Amino acid sequence: DVDTFASWDVDLLKYDFCHRPAALSAEYTYRRMGSALANCGRDILFSACSWGKEETYKWIKSTGAAMWRSTGDINDSWGSISDIYMQQLELQPYNGLGCFNDMDMLVVGMYGKGNVGLEGLNDTQYKTHFSIWALLGSPLMIGCDIRNMNEETLKILTNKELIKINQDEACRQIFKLNPIWNDNIKAYARFLENGDIALGVFNFSGEEAAVRINIDELGLPESTGRTLCMQSVWEEETVTVTNGTFIHNIKPYDSLVYRCKVVNK
Repeated sequence: DVDTFASWDVDLLKYDFCHRPAALSAEYTYRRMGSALANCGRDILFSACSWGKEETYKWIKSTGAAMWRSTGDINDSWGSISDIYMQQLELQPYNGLGCFNDMDMLVVGMYGKGNVGLEGLNDTQYKTHFSIWALLGSPLMIGCDIRNMNEETLKILTNKELIKINQDEACRQIFKLNPIWNDNIKAYARFLENGDIALGVFNFSGEEAAVRINIDELGLPESTGRTLCMQSVWEEETVTVTNGTFIHNIKPYDSLVYRCKVVNK
């Protein structure tokens, strides 16, 4: 099979879990395919898609896969986005160089169309969906029909600053912050290769909320004499944190994402 794929000049193989041999473990079958791909004479990216079954996270890096589907299939609904996000939190320690956690394709711009369309989302929810996938380091694969993208969909999917965060060469894991006052607000940060810090805040509720984050959680207590200069990746907004605390309102289902530089006070 792999010799055939190589003869077709295939660049990526998504090896799915449908109709797998019932008598063989997933670990064995994926390792077998990984070995074949590594010896076919062509550089074919191995995308493993066992839906996270059979404790995939424990053995997937042994197979030679460059990315692995960490959940079941996505669909174009807020419930699906939220569910996949929640499943990723415990799997983040397994995400990184060599083999990336695949949170499934992006549904940005589907608007309820296609075989996974279902409810459809609005542009604010698509923006947040893209922000989460990018910050958490998932491979970014467009799922909508690119022939019919509107301007807002194109704007979301081509956000260069957010893609730079996703593609940062250090590939470090996120860590959780504790935004004060609201359990529906989730906040995460990621140290980037050049010393910058990516910061993402996500509102999972249908109500506007206030966000308050103490930057000592980012390793910047008052005693350092340093603070953050925060450049929004979505808006033309630059914020310098004062008194060690970032405070901002966030709209329903919206996201705030910043690339932050450590600067003198």
